[in-house]
Amino acid sequence: MSEQKITVSDGTNFYLVPLSDVEEACADGFYIPSHRDRTIVSDGKDVFEIPLVDLPDARADGFYDVLAAELEVVRNFCEPVTSSEFEGITSPVAGGLFAGGTAVLEAPRSMITAEEVGSTDEAFPDPDDVPDVPQLQSEEEPDPGPLTFAARVHQFFHPDAAQRRRLAVLATNAAVHGGILFVLAAIFLPSMKKEDFVMITSSFEPETSDTEELEMMEVEQLVELDDSEEPSETVVDSLVESMDVVDVDINDLQLAQLESTIDLNSKSFSAKTASEMGGRSKAGRSAMVAKMGGSAASEKAVTEGLKWMQRHQMPDGGWSYDHTGGECKGSCSQPGTLGHDSRNGATGMAILAMLGAGHTPFEGDFQESVLKGVQYLLAHSSASASGLDLRGPQEKSSMYVHAIATTALCETLAMLQQEVKDNKGNEEDRGNNRKRLAVMRQIEPAALAAINFISNAQHRTNGSWGYTPGSDGDTSILGWQVMALKSAVHAKIPVNPNTVRGANLFLNQVQDEKGMYGYRTPEGKPSTTAIGLVCRMLSGMSREEPRLKLGVDRLSALGPDNSNMYYNYYATQVMLHYGGNHWEKWNSVMRDRLVNSQIKEGHAAGSWNLADAHGASAGRLYMTCLCTMTLEVYYRHLPLYGVPEEADDAAEKSDEKGAKTSRKSSEKSR
Repeated sequence: MSEQKITVSDGTNFYLVPLSDVEEACADGFYIPSHRDRTIVSDGKDVFEIPLVDLPDARADGFYDVLAAELEVVRNFCEPVTSSEFEGITSPVAGGLFAGGTAVLEAPRSMITAEEVGSTDEAFPDPDDVPDVPQLQSEEEPDPGPLTFAARVHQFFHPDAAQRRRLAVLATNAAVHGGILFVLAAIFLPSMKKEDFVMITSSFEPETSDTEELEMMEVEQLVELDDSEEPSETVVDSLVESMDVVDVDINDLQLAQLESTIDLNSKSFSAKTASEMGGRSKAGRSAMVAKMGGSAASEKAVTEGLKWMQRHQMPDGGWSYDHTGGECKGSCSQPGTLGHDSRNGATGMAILAMLGAGHTPFEGDFQESVLKGVQYLLAHSSASASGLDLRGPQEKSSMYVHAIATTALCETLAMLQQEVKDNKGNEEDRGNNRKRLAVMRQIEPAALAAINFISNAQHRTNGSWGYTPGSDGDTSILGWQVMALKSAVHAKIPVNPNTVRGANLFLNQVQDEKGMYGYRTPEGKPSTTAIGLVCRMLSGMSREEPRLKLGVDRLSALGPDNSNMYYNYYATQVMLHYGGNHWEKWNSVMRDRLVNSQIKEGHAAGSWNLADAHGASAGRLYMTCLCTMTLEVYYRHLPLYGVPEEADDAAEKSDEKGAKTSRKSSEKSR
């Protein structure tokens, strides 16, 4: 059993040290905060040391007492009290945060950060339950009289407790005065301007150490990557020299993040990362349904679909493509044949459908279902050298499953972040905000590790993803990985830009000159074209890019497919983002077809019968999730290029401006 530890401070940093090392730490200038009528508080992000008298005000501002759980250890050297917000969950991520329902702060004299303060119920003690802080009692000592030189030397190197406290005070005063002098020097003394540096690391080793060659690759090469081939007139500039494909935003020392469009300040930009989830709120849903072409019937169909999913959630909190277990008991037909190994994928899809309509662990009508689903995913993950593996406990299912489950975790985190922000000043919701923060601390390290797993699983040569990590892949699997990466951006999780570049390089190889995309070659299949176009749009491709227009025109001409819901799911997103007449035409058909084909009676009410040539193995649950998310498209994904009429207006104005410029140039030449 490891030795118990308590927190010590030097006034700036905080460390956990074993009880046997406390005396040595104090001799080095550290102190126990409670012995100075102080404590340490955190809001989940930052950690501060404050006087105990300020603790009530700090709590009112959303902070909690980090040291509450170790007061008894400091007082009586007894066992620390620990608990877990997610009781019973086991996951290998973040050490104690997922260790069998306990979250003991363990560190061999390591610095404590906000992410390490724990996610336990003890981290949120009730103000009335906080025990009194013990005061350090000093005993009077007799005057030892004058000391000899040898005794003074010995006392200097082996000070007693009182002397150590005096030295600590002197050291603190010196540090404070030194800090003041440093600030004054920074203000009044001239300084040289330095360049900003940031380290961007790749998640996998490249085939060659020559990074310049990678940076100069074309993102829109037609058929295959060939440095000797002359680029066509429609080739977009390289990823590094132009932000037309990937807009990189470096924030402090975080990895660059993929943004949703070129210019974050553009008038046509309506899907900023910070507000991407805004359409899912109750008010946002009503506004977007009315603006984007939804209806009362489509919203009712969404609700009925979610109710069917809720009824078919398994007792352990997850879902299965074989939906006949649990309450159903075989009452619904068309179960999937995918078994235990794909349950994380089924669970992720159901969670995404509920999140898409604004339902989270603390908002909406399906709170318990979402929370239990997230708990299931965390409990059925496994750590690896490449990150958190969400493919399933036996690791036999594909990268499809991992990407879907990862997207569910990231979207949950992003929506909770938005809820915390929206309810920060709401006194009535303060308790829920504390619970949200606890759940977020459970999800965030897992989501980050799962995103790292995606980056490490990418094929090293062509940038695709296969069924197993590192294998050669296809456009279909790639689509889910890119969606997961995008959801990570919304959750403020760093995304390696090299991963996004690799995905675009693979799409170059499967795109033909007509704007269509194939499975592994430039075949021009409708389903893979829809996936490729969504990925290009999420990577920031301009709406005016010629081959993007060609691809959209082709899908618009084909229209929705009665027997391929997978294609319809992606193509609906393409049309929404592109907007204009394409969207209006597509939506009028797709919306009514889904509303009318939903089952209205019996135990299967709210679900959809299979209408997908490739969906039999995933069954009714898969079909119902896809149809529900397709009907949520009005608010689940905000249009990347603005709302439909604005997008067409912008295009017309651009054409008019170009015509005027051409006429002026012609007049000058004459």
